[in-house]
Amino acid sequence: MPDGALHTAVDHDATYIKASRYTVLVPLKGQRQLAYNTVSQAFSIWDADDMGHWDALQSAGHVPFSPAYRGFVQGGYVVNADTDERKIVETNYNGVRYNDGHMMMTVAPTLSCNFGCHYCFQGVDKPLTKMTPKVREATTDYLLRELQGRKSFHLTWYGGEPLMDMQSIWDISAETIRYCDANGIRYTSMMISNGYKMTVPVAEKLKKARVSKVQITLDGNEATHDSRRHLTSGKGTFQKIMDNIKAVTDLKLLRVSIRVNIDGNNEAEAALLLDTLQAAGLSVKNGVTVYFAPVESVAEAANACDSCLSKTDYAATETRLQNLAFEKGLMPLPKAPRHLGLCTAVKPNSFVVVPNGDLHKCWDTVMDSNLRVGSVMSAARKSDAVTEAKWNNWSPLNNSVCSDCVLLPACAGACAFKFIHNDYASGEAGKLPCPSLKFNLTEQLFLRAKARGFVQADDWDQNNSPTVTGDEMRTGNRHTLDSVGAAYDDMNAFTASASA
Repeated sequence: MPDGALHTAVDHDATYIKASRYTVLVPLKGQRQLAYNTVSQAFSIWDADDMGHWDALQSAGHVPFSPAYRGFVQGGYVVNADTDERKIVETNYNGVRYNDGHMMMTVAPTLSCNFGCHYCFQGVDKPLTKMTPKVREATTDYLLRELQGRKSFHLTWYGGEPLMDMQSIWDISAETIRYCDANGIRYTSMMISNGYKMTVPVAEKLKKARVSKVQITLDGNEATHDSRRHLTSGKGTFQKIMDNIKAVTDLKLLRVSIRVNIDGNNEAEAALLLDTLQAAGLSVKNGVTVYFAPVESVAEAANACDSCLSKTDYAATETRLQNLAFEKGLMPLPKAPRHLGLCTAVKPNSFVVVPNGDLHKCWDTVMDSNLRVGSVMSAARKSDAVTEAKWNNWSPLNNSVCSDCVLLPACAGACAFKFIHNDYASGEAGKLPCPSLKFNLTEQLFLRAKARGFVQADDWDQNNSPTVTGDEMRTGNRHTLDSVGAAYDDMNAFTASASA
């Protein structure tokens, strides 16, 4: 059998079952367990009787199905004994990754930016170039060619600050929308922006361009944000951004996702930001949500890891902030994702277009033309194919830490960049791919259970419930610098031999 041999005598007329390898249990007080399965995403509270059946199954390895296990099977916590769960996850992952019917593209019409953020992956000396009419036309032609035969298309606007080149946004959007509408292709779009130019007139044009959501970063209260995310002149930006967010959401022009970048210096100030947002009447109900992200040094130009948090420290900080954000109506219930790592970088038919027409796979490589994989303007270079092959050959199933992880269905390797260009990043935060969910899954599950009334705050067992307890983790082994380095070396060796 794929996942082990029977440990009991076999009744050939019975259907045998086993515990799913993707079930996570969170011990609570009162002999109860919070159960979650990362494949089915089922979510339950188990009592002592449930645990008795579970422990019996775990002890035996495989047992004949009986009605006592019906609920376990329905939730996906228990599967047929012949099931190769990892193969099923791989099949599902590949089905999404290699889905030719859907295309994702990111367009950065300029890498110029009006902000001077100290941790920016672009560094201080940002280019001032925008897409020329010739590049704009070539980009549009490329998109229309690639859209042939697709069923859906998602376009993300990125930079720099994309609103520094609005004409490219209006022109490219108009042509791609026209083509998609004429050919029955579902079109969706969002934008990553600093929000400074996101005025009502601009938002009205974005709505016409079918941009439905904008991600805008606020890094804490006004003083903290302005010290980190100011204009290149040094002038503060917080109040202008807040005014824009309030105006465009009041008119229901856009949904806004507020990203708060967290390092070792701004947790308290991030909490104060939540108070400010709540006082301004912003919430999930009117299209404003908040999420948190770690500051990481993932490119050579970045210069912020003197204050980056460790993986475990960030996860603990995120948990505290998520609790506050949920209480203030600024975050929906946390839910583990499906295939977190499936972005444009690993999908063969998805790319990032930069202002000179170069094609990249990942947002984090756009400042280095040596890491491109092609161009909409010129013939491919030999090195382009080699770089693209690295992205296409990478899979979370190719290293044992990801492949054996209980979070594989949710995480899917998280960030391929940290494997493929591991030499490009720096520090633990920059080099290690495991997401915060690896280190705070049980805390997120408990918050969800508490919000739904399944548990009370005092059901949490501080000695046994946390994801990380001492050197032990309820989510299993994590990546280390050695394991990621080994995966990086294996990938390069495979690509070199395949290219020879």
